[in-house]
Amino acid sequence: MHVFPVLICVMLLRLSEGALIFNYHSKPYDQGALDEYNVLRFLGVSSPYVQHPGFGIGRATPNGCEVTQMNLISRHGERYPTTSQGQTMERNLARLRFNITERLDGPLSFLPTYDFVALNPELYEQETTSGPYAGLADMFSFGETMRYRYDHLVRDASQLKFYPSSQKRIVDSATWFAHGFMGSSFDNSSIIPIDEFTNMTGANSLTPVNSCRNYNSRAEIDTISRYSKEFMSDAAKRMNKSTPGLNLTSDEVWSLFTHCGFDLNIRGVSTLCEIFTADELISFAYLYNVETYYGQGPGHNMSIAIGSPYVNAMIKMLDDDTRNLTMSFAHDTDIFFILSTLGLYDGNGPLPVDHLDLNNAWRVSDLMPMGSRLIMERLECSGNKYVRFIHNDAVIPIPTLNKGPGFSAPLKEFKHYITKRLGDTSYASACGNPDDLPNELTFYWDH
Repeated sequence: MHVFPVLICVMLLRLSEGALIFNYHSKPYDQGALDEYNVLRFLGVSSPYVQHPGFGIGRATPNGCEVTQMNLISRHGERYPTTSQGQTMERNLARLRFNITERLDGPLSFLPTYDFVALNPELYEQETTSGPYAGLADMFSFGETMRYRYDHLVRDASQLKFYPSSQKRIVDSATWFAHGFMGSSFDNSSIIPIDEFTNMTGANSLTPVNSCRNYNSRAEIDTISRYSKEFMSDAAKRMNKSTPGLNLTSDEVWSLFTHCGFDLNIRGVSTLCEIFTADELISFAYLYNVETYYGQGPGHNMSIAIGSPYVNAMIKMLDDDTRNLTMSFAHDTDIFFILSTLGLYDGNGPLPVDHLDLNNAWRVSDLMPMGSRLIMERLECSGNKYVRFIHNDAVIPIPTLNKGPGFSAPLKEFKHYITKRLGDTSYASACGNPDDLPNELTFYWDH
């Protein structure tokens, strides 16, 4: 009998759930797929920036093409919790932090004395400035990268403008991005905040939802509530069994999970992230998917209308040869609406709430981590014009329109596609806004 040592000596790698797989990672072409276990893939909108896994389409400009225009809209960088998020976590975790006095024995006995660094009211709403995922540093680096990629589009650096919505963290993100993009030639006058603290800007805003009278974020709450939260109570039972006396509730488990993401934003590591099983992380991530799909995504009947002012402005921009760079900065909710208008992730239909559809394209951790960025490029190839979307560093084709170079969309067909998606819908009519509110986005041309 012949024994093949190479088969006997195959190395095994232990993964988080105790599963064993062959060591596929020391070969010329890696056979592993360990990124599916990356905790950043499960933290939704709280996650530090992580690239979209994409489809393997090259990020480089397609052969024979030139990028002649680039339009960016970016979420702010990694941050502390918002005030409401922080207060909810403070309330939910108060018993755990202050009322457990007896000594616990078990793998989670560290929780009552854990340093919940995100629960600092003085820093709520602000960008993070420390750790490997520091928000302001990430935005600076992003600006540098964008200058490297699109330097050929800079005609007169002194005329460049950066457009953030006016909340401080958005302005801070835009400013640090601009520092990276402009280097020593940065001038603070290039930052043009667009007011988001009024409901009178109408469509002429990066935050048009704030002026939309008819929008109700809870319109689909009955659908959202049908997604079972039983996984949270099951997680609490598992944790309580492992560490008697802990007595966690579902609300406490939810806040521990939420704090995990902010831990990473602030210091880069988190013991909290390690207390959840893979199944629990998947269930938490899917809850984010459901809440956003039916709150600001394709599952809300007003999402396309609310995202239309920006998309219509970009349609106009694509025909404007006097402008080849726009760089804008807003909130996750605003970009969700834009994605809905574009239809990049409509994919395989409505997101189920009675079971988990893990193949659905609407995966929030891929779509909207901190620092999420959506780029629309205009390509010119052999005299023809095309549109290409790059979302979180991955080329994302329009599902039904991708026959151009590098799976781009022919510009003329893209315009028709958007017209068809909007139909008779207009932002002003859908929102029920009065006639004296702006009904289109013009600030790129106004400033």
